[in-house]
Amino acid sequence: MKKILLGTSALAVAGAFAGQANAATWDLDWGGYFEASVGYASVDGPAGTDFDGIDVLQDAEIQFTPSITLDNGLTFGVDIQLEGNASNLGGTPDTIDESFAFVKGSFGQILIGSENSAGYKMSYGAPDVTWIGINSGSLTAFIPNEQPSVFRGVGGTSFVEVARNNDSQRITYFSPRFSGFQVGASYARDGEQDNSSQVDINAGGRLHDIYDIGANYVNSFGAFDVAVAGRYGTGTLEGAGGAADLDPTVYAFGVNLGYAGVTVGGSYAKSEDDVAIRNGDFFDIGVSYKTGPWGASLTYSNGELDTGDERDQYLAGVTYKLGPGVTAGAYVGYLDYSAGAGTGRTSVDGFVVGTGFKLNF
Repeated sequence: MKKILLGTSALAVAGAFAGQANAATWDLDWGGYFEASVGYASVDGPAGTDFDGIDVLQDAEIQFTPSITLDNGLTFGVDIQLEGNASNLGGTPDTIDESFAFVKGSFGQILIGSENSAGYKMSYGAPDVTWIGINSGSLTAFIPNEQPSVFRGVGGTSFVEVARNNDSQRITYFSPRFSGFQVGASYARDGEQDNSSQVDINAGGRLHDIYDIGANYVNSFGAFDVAVAGRYGTGTLEGAGGAADLDPTVYAFGVNLGYAGVTVGGSYAKSEDDVAIRNGDFFDIGVSYKTGPWGASLTYSNGELDTGDERDQYLAGVTYKLGPGVTAGAYVGYLDYSAGAGTGRTSVDGFVVGTGFKLNF
């Protein structure tokens, strides 16, 4: 696999220099989104955790995607995603979310840099017209529970990476799509983001040699639309303090079936790495309907860890497209988190009713 990727890269670079022309110019493109929501949430938890009231949720990102297409047909470019939020989990600013370079042509596409794996990017989940979501979504922001310390990755979404190595420095290849089929593969030396040279070789518990593969099939047959995806990832996690090495793995499947504006679908993911808080599975299922500027959806998800922690989420929403890149909507959601016996964590449930808009530019 390594020889094939390196050979393809060498051919791409050679072709680029052979076909240089002064006529080619850079397309200095950029875009992004801003999601703004206001909702009333009621949370039923232990004494001293009364979070009932109106809350505001936002998510924003600006994406810089300059590219250039040479006369030989090769396109080179970068994708730099600037976070528009004050801080992320734990209050530590994550100014740049993902940052990578790419080259694409008739051979497919190669990505180099800080980005999710091929399997992650090729996945499908339950259809949902809202921007709140319950698959890697924001419902937990309105209904506080054990998500920050427990349900990150598996148990919280089917879009999960090996031992949660999101946005690691990696190289990824995507094949051209043939008759609806496409495959992809990724490799990361370690789980570090942005600068992989900062790995502390004296620290135990380091994740390394991370491989991911994915495949999907996307096609239309008259009024029918089909999208099916599957992925598998694995790596090596060195045991801390002399413990035995672990071989974390993750696999997931997803499907969307559409007809005349109606889409039904769902996904399933499982993670295994012998660390109970990261061992578990997740699934979601849903249905959506779109007609003209209107959209509506109903989704459900369930995540469960080997610790016994379990979380159920329900979300219904309706949206209306006001104009190019401007969508308004309303939603109602319910979350029920049940803490595992003996974990010392707290069970919580609650609901939220809200409205807002999303801007895509």
